Amino acid sequence: MSSISEIRFRKHRGKPRWSIFIPLDPVPASRPRFTRSGRVYFGKRYTAFRKEADALFKLTEFPIEFPLSGPLAVSAKFIVTPPKTTKRYSPRGDVDNYFKTLDVLNQIVWWDDDQLVWACMSKSFGDRAGIELEVMEIDGVPKARALPQMFIKGQSG
Repeated sequence: MSSISEIRFRKHRGKPRWSIFIPLDPVPASRPRFTRSGRVYFGKRYTAFRKEADALFKLTEFPIEFPLSGPLAVSAKFIVTPPKTTKRYSPRGDVDNYFKTLDVLNQIVWWDDDQLVWACMSKSFGDRAGIELEVMEIDGVPKARALPQMFIKGQSG
């Protein structure tokens, strides 16, 4: 596990915007699997990542503003340690599965990932593995065009 001092928080230009670096080698979230008795479990690498993240966050002192409330915008960059040999230009796994690993931040950085209304994400190889996050509170969430009115008036289908 990396040192805790590498997790950084700061406001940008006085606005409620936070930069966070989590020094853990990210892994894509695995699909939930079920035993014959119905118990749910996840893949070994993803389970190990969650345990390592929990241990890191227990030792970290977070700002009093956390967990953030209200609608949030998030930019996430997943930097993965490259394998010794590869022909790939980016890490294995879909970028949305890497993004699902941010569930470990529920009730730590935000109350629930349901608050995320805008997201930008990327994955790449790098010498220093980790997750770079930019989290910003959003004042208002624009409504979808005419979709609510269409369902209210019964014009769907």
